Amino acid sequence: MRIAATIAILICVITAFVVGDSVQPLPALDSSLRQQLADYLATNALSPEEYVLSKFKDHDIVFVGEWHLIKHNLDFIHGMIPALHKNGICNLGIEFACHVDQPKIDSLITASEWNEKLARWIQFRNVTLWGYREYVDIYKVAWELNRKLPPDARKFRVVGLNTLSDWSKVWTVEDRDNPDIMRQVWINGGSDEVMARNILDEFVKKGEKALIYCGANHSFTKYKQPIYDEQTAKFIRFGDIRAGNIVFDSIGNRTFNIYLHAVWPNAEGWSKPNVHPADGVIDALMHSLPAEKRRVGFDLVGSPFGELKGETSLWKHGYDNFRLKMFYDGYIYFKTFPEYEPVGVIDDFISEESRLTAITQMFNPRGKDTSLTVSDLVEYMKRSTSMNAFHRME
Repeated sequence: MRIAATIAILICVITAFVVGDSVQPLPALDSSLRQQLADYLATNALSPEEYVLSKFKDHDIVFVGEWHLIKHNLDFIHGMIPALHKNGICNLGIEFACHVDQPKIDSLITASEWNEKLARWIQFRNVTLWGYREYVDIYKVAWELNRKLPPDARKFRVVGLNTLSDWSKVWTVEDRDNPDIMRQVWINGGSDEVMARNILDEFVKKGEKALIYCGANHSFTKYKQPIYDEQTAKFIRFGDIRAGNIVFDSIGNRTFNIYLHAVWPNAEGWSKPNVHPADGVIDALMHSLPAEKRRVGFDLVGSPFGELKGETSLWKHGYDNFRLKMFYDGYIYFKTFPEYEPVGVIDDFISEESRLTAITQMFNPRGKDTSLTVSDLVEYMKRSTSMNAFHRME
């Protein structure tokens, strides 16, 4: 019972969504607004692949922000790797690896033979319980591309951006709230600070273009993330700056960020059921279109989509007149929420030999328990991929 309770606590923390009791319906869409949005897509939308590539004509760093653990997002990134290289963009920066391991990443994706063990080790070093097939396969897709290139061709590069952290120092909530202990956790600096520094050093200072694939909040550029107190129902302040904020402050409009369609946190706080982005208008529109016309990329800034509100979402707090154009520059829509699928779990990602390391390096102190078995940890990863937050949306 104690282990089951521990796993339940862990699941609640890693799944950054809350499931409501019923399906959240879509709003009735005003016919004139629907026509305006549909006409804009008909004239301006591109395929997601074409849309991302088009942004490199005028920008050096293009962020693509994901809600974690969604399969089609990773499938999209896999497909972008050869497309990027074909168009002269040879860099993919990712949140999901530590920069100190870059020599190993370089050797992995330029080797003559695929090394699955090394790929998993790189993944494990960043987050010990991130044993998801499609994330590991980012390296394999890059390796497959490089293996097929002519000997004198420039190789594609996957660059791990994240900091190396040591969560063995944190076993209680008090530990996590202790600045002295947290300085020991963040060995080389905080995640956003380090990712931004590596983007600037690896790409900007070298005059290189790069696609940056990371969590949506890390890729905020002009938008500042609000801190909201659920107890008092008040906006407190804007939170710590994100990697994208730092990069934007350095190079301005040479950056561009794109949001991959996902649920938004509730205006009443993170503990409440998630809501449709833009008050459900985008989903209502897409549900009204033929399936073959839904898979699109389009601008928010300078388009009618950018004028959409977000009154039901936490993202509005701290802004007098929140609009979608304040949030991101561009948007990609693949499919409706009920069609979303999770990434796959690698069943043998954790071994008995790595079990204790996996547990001690867990970042959440609640439920950190060395008696958890390999099977417990695998079950934890599987349950963490629940798509309930999406499947309860129309």
